[in-house]
Amino acid sequence: MAKIKIHVEYEGGWSDATLPLLCLDTGCWRSERPVVNKDTCTYCGLCALFCPTQCMIDKEEYFLPNLDYCKGCGICSRECPREAIAMVPEAEFCDDNEA
Repeated sequence: MAKIKIHVEYEGGWSDATLPLLCLDTGCWRSERPVVNKDTCTYCGLCALFCPTQCMIDKEEYFLPNLDYCKGCGICSRECPREAIAMVPEAEFCDDNEA
């Protein structure tokens, strides 16, 4: 399988690239977070391509969201052709935030 390399570090596909998008911790805005099923992911890169803030991290075999910057918009989940990304309510992860 061909390796996918995302060369855009900060700007989304719709950005005019005048300001970096990953400069403020905005992960606390979410009501849902994307959870990637690594077994189902085919590493197609569509989630990273369509992510407005480009917060998907390339893990060489799958992509994971950087939850410090993810807004929980769900675009990655909607664009995934394999349905490998599920949007899960933040309330299910409240123990993670308290640790």
